[in-house]
Amino acid sequence: MTTRALVRTNDWDHERIHDSLRASVVSAEGRLGGGRLRLVQEPLLRRASGGGLLQSLRVEPAAGHAVPDELDVRTDSGAGLPVERQPGPAGSVRLLVPAVDSAQDVAVSLPGRDEESIAVTLTPQRRWTVHLVHHSHLDIGYTDPQGRVLAEHLSYLDSCLELTRATDDWPADSQFRWCVESLWSFQQWAAARPAEQVAEFVRRVRQGRIELTAMPFNLHTETCSTDELHELLRSARQVSDEHGLTLPSAMQTDVPGSVVGLVDALASAGVKYLSVAHNWAGRSVPHLVGGDKLPRLFRWAAPSGNSLLVWVTDTPHGLAYMEGPLLGFDTDYGRVDDLLPAYLTALATRPYPYPGSVFGWSMDQEQTEREPYPWDVLHLRVQGKFGDNAPPRRIIADTVRRWNETWAYPQLRLSRNEDFFTDAEARLGDKIRTFEGDWTDWWVDGVGSGAHPLSMARTAQSAVADAQTLGTFAGIVGADGAVEETAGAAGVYEAVSLFDEHTWGAADPWTHGHEHTHSGEQQWHWKYGQALRAHDDSRSLLDRAAARLGQRLAAAEGADASYHVINTCSWPRTEIAEIWLPESSIGLGASVSVHDARTGEPLDHEERAQVNPEHRDAGRFLRVRVEDVPPAGSVRLDIFAGPEPAESPRAAPPWNPTGGPEKHDPGESAARAQAHTDPALLENEHLAVRVDLAHACVSSVVDKATGRELVRTDATVGFNAYIHDSYTTAGGFNHNSSRTTASDRLEHLGTRVVAPPAALIARTSTTTSESVTYETRPGGAKRVRTTLTLPRGIARLDIDNRVDKDATLGKESAYFAFPFAFDDPEVRMEASGGVTGSGLPVVPGSALHMRAVRRWITLAEGDFTVAWATQDAPLVQFGNIALPYAPFPRTLEHDEPATVFSWIHNNLWDTNFPSTQGFDFSFRYSLACASRQAATGLGPRTAAAGSRPLHAVRARGGPGGGGGEAGDARSLMSDSLAFAELGDARVRLVGATTPGPGKAVLLRLQSFAEEPLTCPVRALFPVTAAHRADYLGRAVSPLQLADGTTRVDIPPLSTAAVLFERP
Repeated sequence: MTTRALVRTNDWDHERIHDSLRASVVSAEGRLGGGRLRLVQEPLLRRASGGGLLQSLRVEPAAGHAVPDELDVRTDSGAGLPVERQPGPAGSVRLLVPAVDSAQDVAVSLPGRDEESIAVTLTPQRRWTVHLVHHSHLDIGYTDPQGRVLAEHLSYLDSCLELTRATDDWPADSQFRWCVESLWSFQQWAAARPAEQVAEFVRRVRQGRIELTAMPFNLHTETCSTDELHELLRSARQVSDEHGLTLPSAMQTDVPGSVVGLVDALASAGVKYLSVAHNWAGRSVPHLVGGDKLPRLFRWAAPSGNSLLVWVTDTPHGLAYMEGPLLGFDTDYGRVDDLLPAYLTALATRPYPYPGSVFGWSMDQEQTEREPYPWDVLHLRVQGKFGDNAPPRRIIADTVRRWNETWAYPQLRLSRNEDFFTDAEARLGDKIRTFEGDWTDWWVDGVGSGAHPLSMARTAQSAVADAQTLGTFAGIVGADGAVEETAGAAGVYEAVSLFDEHTWGAADPWTHGHEHTHSGEQQWHWKYGQALRAHDDSRSLLDRAAARLGQRLAAAEGADASYHVINTCSWPRTEIAEIWLPESSIGLGASVSVHDARTGEPLDHEERAQVNPEHRDAGRFLRVRVEDVPPAGSVRLDIFAGPEPAESPRAAPPWNPTGGPEKHDPGESAARAQAHTDPALLENEHLAVRVDLAHACVSSVVDKATGRELVRTDATVGFNAYIHDSYTTAGGFNHNSSRTTASDRLEHLGTRVVAPPAALIARTSTTTSESVTYETRPGGAKRVRTTLTLPRGIARLDIDNRVDKDATLGKESAYFAFPFAFDDPEVRMEASGGVTGSGLPVVPGSALHMRAVRRWITLAEGDFTVAWATQDAPLVQFGNIALPYAPFPRTLEHDEPATVFSWIHNNLWDTNFPSTQGFDFSFRYSLACASRQAATGLGPRTAAAGSRPLHAVRARGGPGGGGGEAGDARSLMSDSLAFAELGDARVRLVGATTPGPGKAVLLRLQSFAEEPLTCPVRALFPVTAAHRADYLGRAVSPLQLADGTTRVDIPPLSTAAVLFERP
């Protein structure tokens, strides 16, 4: 059998990478004595026995020739230089000559044969200090199932203690040091180890031998909620408090980008330094959009004025966090001796040390204006193996010790991140530049590969905030357990953050093995499970908080049921509330009336039947429009059984011809729809909406107050039109999308289809809304069913696009288009913890073709503003659709600067993210408009319709009806409640919590103003003191308090919190 290789090379051929690095730094080449030689200046300096320094000129044989036994080095005047000859790597020789302070021309020749020489210019060499940061990149999954990975990381920390002990008596620079990249690993380890081991570990942290960093793990921060960003740092607070430690450094590894709100979150936790490693993965081209102007060391500033000192490494500097293993630090001293000098020379003389072709990072041949690395202090990540989840190893300390015994410079030091940053800051001072704004994540398109669990996680983010708010309100009115609600939120935040964590699955996600990188199915179950856990536990927490609150709210005397409709937002709301009325309270055979307790007047309501009624609680849903629900407050609604019998519920047909789960006769509903005078037209008091069934889209949305058309009439595709793309690339090949480069020929766009004509399914008019439903069967989906709803008396259009699709390994994307009738709008997009948009700064190299938004986008031109909100799908593209392969060329012939493309799903990645997805669920959107003068807060107010619904809390306390059998004298009888007020419409209440112990109430705030402001904050409950606080509830400074009102300064586009002390 042959022993020859079946394939001659691959993308991960290290020898090819190393050869390219060596070739890039050759100083001169020529022939001596019949043999071909290369001369390489190396940044190696050794102390001479007689004083001073010697620098290295490496002589390498080429084309199989040997280096001559003797060589002279002479100046251009013919004077010979003293030469100390040393053997070098791979058959080379190092000629050590006196170090020069300025450029000096010399020639290398054979003794006595000056006529044959190789000329080279000796240049002064930097006196490098290289901080080697030894860590393991935590992928929770990817290389093994998640449980196995986490267990290995615990074992790593055991090994770290052994390795620190083993090198205690070594020179300080070579003593073993370890950086815990993700704090969650330490917390899990500490919970599983004896107190004595934990105490030893903490002692090593204090010694500076081990570093704990502040972030729990590596995340797609753009998918985090604002409060979640801050909750991520709770573990750092707990570790600091428990062990008396400070954690000034944080790390984010792999993910190329972080959201602007991360700066404020880290700064509030006392973090000063951030080390990031951006893995371009062939799907990032920051160097083509300004990234070549971003220094590796810079200050990252938020609009608030907070900033972090950031070090960034990336793919062209050594495969991001693999830069150390690429240079042989995981192998042996000889590899490092060979490669590190070439790397430092390339770093100091070239835009990037490696040519991109060796890694496959896209468009590496494009012209760059990047300057070579200018400084002599360097941060270099090292790992024990070339791979994710690599172990700690002594070989790195051995190499550092031997290196420093051999060379004066470069000085190698095993360091913490903190050591590097303090050294660099001291050396460079005001030479460090500052950059502001969002730093968009190039990988965030991958989250579209799990559309349904992503939607569940986003729902959980809202529910956990509202659960804490309701629990806090319950505490204010005397209920016990408010602290438990806030404490219980920790598990939800952990689950949703583990879903937002950047590892979404196995290296080969399409596989179904049970171990290693091909355990794709098993790993996706674990990941999906985090979204399920977050979703279900947040709903349970919300239910518990509502029950505690309801027990302290008295029902009206004589009412069959009373509910308080709770508004958790910081502005008054007129909104549709949905109330669950169980059959146990009022029989299904009885009619009901709903009354506003403030006036006693009956309210029009709509009844809807229970879904899946054989398996859920018996009863019905009541939908009712409630006007002017106070901010952070409630309105009581009283329900009475009427004398008339209720309309009998319609029986569900035994089979649904549409193939969906709806329990109705589609023929009957369509016939009723056609009976409308103009079934394609929806109108309420504020908007008129027309459907174009021929193109399965909305053809017109008119603001009645101004007569203004909101929909661009000449757009490429219609408003809310469905688009499906399929691509010519193949699935099931690891990193295939990373190796795929696109061009303006759009050769990888296989097909693009829009929806065929739609069928009218239903047209309904109720006491609460006007709605129309239509359905189409487009490419890439079994069906898309759209329901448009205009709530009565509310200036908003709600859109529900239910998409039913099968899983496929074929590469695909789908979008809904929203072309607005603006020419050059000012755009604002909510980002986690901040805002981005036209005219606002971004960090150079941020992705420009797409991003993930938190909830809303506003577009403004002249005196008119439109708000668009998305509840389920965060990914958007603006103005055009990019072909999703680097460098992401535009695919539409014309840009439309006011068109939002909601990117609802994709399966583009061939590693980490799921390769297939099937689902049948809704993508929900809302649309509103206003004059610019009335548009303050329009974005968050529009988004709240779906993400922060009114909560109907059953009032069960007191002697009235509705089950107040306890007869608790503390029950509060009120027709309306209000707990807090904010005095500036540009500031929203993110949520209220009870940080405990005690009775303090924390209000979490976020300002969307682009200038600093002072916001009045009023507690509508007894308080004794107020403090400025962080989002976790720790008091920072006292605030003046008068009649329950304080005033808090909030910087532009940032967060703040107020802590009220209760008596």
